[in-house]
Amino acid sequence: MSLAAALVLVVGLALPDGSARYRVEVGGVPVGAAELAVRCEGPRCRAVLQTRLRLPEEAGGAVTARRFETEVDREGVATGEILRTRDGVVTHEAAPAGRVPAALAELLLASAAREGEGTACLEAFEEETLAAGRACGAWASGALDATVLGVRERVTPGPGGFPAAIELPEQGTRFVRDGRAAVPGRPPRLSVRVPGPVDPVLASSFCGVSLDPPAPAPATPLPAPAAPGASCREKTAAYLARARGRGHVGRTALGVAWDGRGFVWHAWAELRDGDRYVPVDPSFGELPARGPRFTLARFAPGDRAGALAAGRRVLACWGRAAVLAR
Repeated sequence: MSLAAALVLVVGLALPDGSARYRVEVGGVPVGAAELAVRCEGPRCRAVLQTRLRLPEEAGGAVTARRFETEVDREGVATGEILRTRDGVVTHEAAPAGRVPAALAELLLASAAREGEGTACLEAFEEETLAAGRACGAWASGALDATVLGVRERVTPGPGGFPAAIELPEQGTRFVRDGRAAVPGRPPRLSVRVPGPVDPVLASSFCGVSLDPPAPAPATPLPAPAAPGASCREKTAAYLARARGRGHVGRTALGVAWDGRGFVWHAWAELRDGDRYVPVDPSFGELPARGPRFTLARFAPGDRAGALAAGRRVLACWGRAAVLAR
């Protein structure tokens, strides 16, 4: 099947009308729920994707919610604006014309592709960033092997045209159809250990982030790197509170660090020192904090939006990433 033929095949399809609820798992641990709904009247449809996820305890444990509502035609192609809601913040934008929202790609590809008939493709866009790209899929052994905007997926068909399961192997993430799916009452504690080279000197990158450069000694006196707490997050929060009491400006850093035996998910502090920040690790007793370590996100005390963004970043990397060797 030629690419042109595949595209024609997808364009000629109709969306299913209905909804499906999914349990979201990262690393085999339930972290929340997602729901995809398609409602049509005449030639127009409205596609809605909603997720509510509990961030890991190490990232604060808050619930992050998002909702994408897109105007599409019966073939899933965007025809109007997209309404995006992220943790209560609402934005309206024109959806990329002639493309389908990524949330609908699996539905359309599952109908377009046929066992043994090659690959079907369509033009898609990511709902949050509006980044454009291609989604392609082919049936193999009763499931759809797809790549949606560069992300590899395994889609298991389900009733009503909605998948029974979607697996993102490189992210360690699964969406499993479950009408009772809900946000866990307590923050999940996902795997703390991170795969990586036995020799820390070989560490190069983690989840697209390069190794932190060596931290220079602070130019001004900073509080000793120690604080009470049962976890690295609690110790970091206690250290930052003590530092603020002494007039220092600080923030929390989240990422992966070497603990002497291997790589672990970790939180530590960063204190302003002149025109730069110095990493301080109250859990490991290091001032400045030593490597190798990889900083994925940072947020200041009281910055709820920053903390949620940092937690989402950790959640996105938790199930899939390993420390890569050079």
